Amino acid sequence: MIARAIADVFTGKTVLASYIIEQVCKIPEFDVGWFYCKFGNSDKSTFLAVLRGVIAQLVKANGQLYPHVLAAKNTTGDLKLISHKVGKDLLAECLQVLEKTCIIIDGLDECDKDVRGEIISLFVRLVKERNDAIPGSLRILFVSTDEADIRKPLSKAVCLTLKGTDNFSEMQDYARTWGKRIQDLHSLTDQKTEEIVSEVMKRADGKH
Repeated sequence: MIARAIADVFTGKTVLASYIIEQVCKIPEFDVGWFYCKFGNSDKSTFLAVLRGVIAQLVKANGQLYPHVLAAKNTTGDLKLISHKVGKDLLAECLQVLEKTCIIIDGLDECDKDVRGEIISLFVRLVKERNDAIPGSLRILFVSTDEADIRKPLSKAVCLTLKGTDNFSEMQDYARTWGKRIQDLHSLTDQKTEEIVSEVMKRADGKH
């Protein structure tokens, strides 16, 4: 299954994606891979970067994948996945090993259009291949703003549209949960912790 969450610029979509990732990771039967795309950052906005990031998360989630990654290294002599083909083949191989997988890509709109096309094409194909073999074994969520070149190839995907007011309370709860963790770790005052939460919410609201 493929789903896409369409978020306007005021929804704090990355905060939302982080919350979704955190919750999905609590589901024992799923191995979870994710990636945060970032405009203008070559380490976070290329096709290879997405492949590397997702594979790295899946390997951390399930140690069964280590031999497959090591085999790829022995074949190519490099764990950095220097070619698209090696990365795509390795990801497909990893997904065949895992029983149930959920992959979340945040900020697809922050990649160049040609990169978006490659990412969508690959994951649409992988979902079809895996779910034809084992229904429900692979689920993908793309979180992005609404762009025509993303909307069209994902027209059959389950779609959720979010506006800035739809998830404000959830974002605030999430920010306060992490604020409390930071407070405990660094012995911060309540006032300083609330300042951090306030700043996070301002950024999530698109004010900075």
